[in-house]
Amino acid sequence: MIFTNEFFSPSSTIPDADRIELIDEFTYEPHIYDRIYTPSTSVYFDEIVHRNRNGLYYLNRTVSESTKPLNVAIFGVKGNGTADDTENINKAVLYLASKGGGILLFGNNKKYYIKQSIFITNNVCFYCNGSTFKGDGTNTILKTAYLDNNSLKGNHGTNTESHVITFSHIKDANFEDCAVGLDFFNFCHGSSLENIKFTDCEVSWKFLDCFYTSMKNIMSSGKNSNQYAYQFLGQNNALLLERVSATKDFGFLFDGGTTATTLISPTTEGGQIGLKFKGDCLGIVIKGIYAEAIFNAIDLSEVHNGTFEITGGYFNYVDRPLIGPGNLAQPNEPVNYGQVTGEWNNNTIIADRQLPITDSNGHTIGYNTYRGLMDISQPRNYINYSLPIVEGDGLLPPNWTVGDHNIISSYGQIKATHTKAIGNVKRQFGVIPVTRSGDVGDGKAGYIPDCTHELMGNDPSNFGIKITTKIKFQEYMMFAKYNIYVATYSLGRWFYGDIFGKNLSAKDVGNSQITSIENENGFLVIKITGFNEPNLSYIIQGNVQLIV
Repeated sequence: MIFTNEFFSPSSTIPDADRIELIDEFTYEPHIYDRIYTPSTSVYFDEIVHRNRNGLYYLNRTVSESTKPLNVAIFGVKGNGTADDTENINKAVLYLASKGGGILLFGNNKKYYIKQSIFITNNVCFYCNGSTFKGDGTNTILKTAYLDNNSLKGNHGTNTESHVITFSHIKDANFEDCAVGLDFFNFCHGSSLENIKFTDCEVSWKFLDCFYTSMKNIMSSGKNSNQYAYQFLGQNNALLLERVSATKDFGFLFDGGTTATTLISPTTEGGQIGLKFKGDCLGIVIKGIYAEAIFNAIDLSEVHNGTFEITGGYFNYVDRPLIGPGNLAQPNEPVNYGQVTGEWNNNTIIADRQLPITDSNGHTIGYNTYRGLMDISQPRNYINYSLPIVEGDGLLPPNWTVGDHNIISSYGQIKATHTKAIGNVKRQFGVIPVTRSGDVGDGKAGYIPDCTHELMGNDPSNFGIKITTKIKFQEYMMFAKYNIYVATYSLGRWFYGDIFGKNLSAKDVGNSQITSIENENGFLVIKITGFNEPNLSYIIQGNVQLIV
């Protein structure tokens, strides 16, 4: 019985042979080696499968002709939790990549210490059998890469059309104690993650520009950081997440553009923000979310344009189940809200609950309050909210705050009529018909139909214009559009936007003047301030329209 390290030792006295059976020094399994008399110039001698014995070349037939998954131990991987296995795992990946792909098999429940980063590449799969990949607390454990001659190189920074990772899989693995578990770029068509646990990883994964990828039965827990556990950055399309869980301060981040992405039974517990969406998010489906002991479950405040279907969720000990679109304008810029559409239905919210805050000794030192507040009054929150009515007068639940523009429909029986009843809140607006607000007021070097206007202030460097309409001011039941042109000696400028009840959505961008609205004696008043004109003169025209 001869071991491979004995036969291939430079000082070996064992005679050469055309074929020899050796015992692998790592797995203790028999391997057949054949001598190659004319090795191909393209062969990379990895000293594992292709070996050089004092100028004679041998091929491990057992490995090269096997149709079974490749045991990573053949490449000297220890899996004892203390020896750094980075280099030897990468040797195994390199071998499979050079063959065009394959399955890499890790030992049952072993622990692999990864001090640097290991790679996964095109058509290579990791079957981990419950093994753990342990970092050093500061490193990234696993990265995507491509084959370049006889080496693996990270594909980050390469053209998005090249070095795409396809049909690669990782299953039944644990990642722990690292800065980033997985850092993947272009991890795409046919690739997947399944049955994976992240523990004490500052970031579980970063996905950049990944398409058609699926993730199933994933969980992240342990130490918190100010970073999101699951990060989808850049353009990510057609993703499927099934039972992905985060017990962290910050759960999921979708930033940079996300389309046609479905989350089935995501879980977010014990933190600050569960799901955060930014940029354009189109065709997002969230089915059966379980959110508990978290302040903000689904945050859409930085969405530019979004379409969301949120159904079958359960929100318990949650302060804000849904945060609607927010103001995207930079400081000193006009208000510019994002816009979201979609559906909200069959969701359960448990409102007004508290959980104790304990110190390191387990003593209660205070309480966190979770209101279950559904404030959907944002100007461009056009999601269709469907709420059940079982009995009573159909009043909106006390934890709901709405605006006149919101679309809310009910099902069930409303026994009485009320101005705040859900059945009365449903509104669907169009541009036509349009009604004017009343009589045409006198113009001052110009006119606005049905309105009067007057000078505000006497400072030539900072004065305003007050436009009084005949539109009755209704805090929740008013939708109006304004389009006003103001000309002074030094400028001519349009001011335009939408008015939703008490909320103003200015559409003009880059103006230094400020537009505001007020309720004055029961009528809508529009004020535009910040003009600079030596003789306090101006010309004004345009219109204010009530949409009914």
